Amino acid sequence: MVILNVKFPEEWPGWKIRECQLNSMPLASGNCTRTSVTVPSEDVITVKVDPNLDTDPFSDSPVFRGEFQESVLFNNTPAVALKFAMRDDLIDDLVKEAKIYSGPLAPLQGSACPRSYGLYVGAIDGGMNIACLVLEYCGRVLPMPFPLLPLDLRVKILQRLGEIHRQGLLHGDFAERNVLEKDGDVRLIDFDNAVFGHECGCDMNFHPGEEAPEKASFGCDRLWEVCKHAMQIWKWFVQFVTIIIIFYLTHNAQTQVS
Repeated sequence: MVILNVKFPEEWPGWKIRECQLNSMPLASGNCTRTSVTVPSEDVITVKVDPNLDTDPFSDSPVFRGEFQESVLFNNTPAVALKFAMRDDLIDDLVKEAKIYSGPLAPLQGSACPRSYGLYVGAIDGGMNIACLVLEYCGRVLPMPFPLLPLDLRVKILQRLGEIHRQGLLHGDFAERNVLEKDGDVRLIDFDNAVFGHECGCDMNFHPGEEAPEKASFGCDRLWEVCKHAMQIWKWFVQFVTIIIIFYLTHNAQTQVS
């Protein structure tokens, strides 16, 4: 068993508790018994929470940024995301997501999705059950709608989504809020709504900037719909979005000058 010791800031607008200890929860997904991180039994890992918040600390599912403290196990991990669940139904969702990370997403950790450092459970505030999924910190959510992103970034997101499809998974909640970007690289997150059993025949040639291919020959109806409607990567959409971006930048520049 691994103990996760979470240390909270002395002064911040978040929880009043200053420290909590949670126990690792063994994970298995289907016939897969792999875990995302191998750690010695009875080890203690400590994470210090960043006082700068990007989330509502009083929600039932806050996500805090943190750093491992004096850990030889994760000394190459500069930052992590602590995804908490504070209600029984949300804990169930987090358990499902953790199993997906340790199961079908295990080969994609560090590329299409963040690395997972395990799920930890316990109780705080007089017995309230909580769970915490510790993930690699991979940046912030996208700052604008998909169609306004540079075309190459949209294609990169599609490639990551395609890798997940090839593992037999549909994301289940694919949206801007579930895509992280850092230094031009992207990761997909939030897999508690993922659907198993998907068969994807797409060759991952998305034909960006070209005429839309026939849906029947694309190999995956779901990815075709994402390309056309969410990402708008095909010719007519690319031209239209380019005009919108030019108008936006010109209008914004004129506003700043005036």
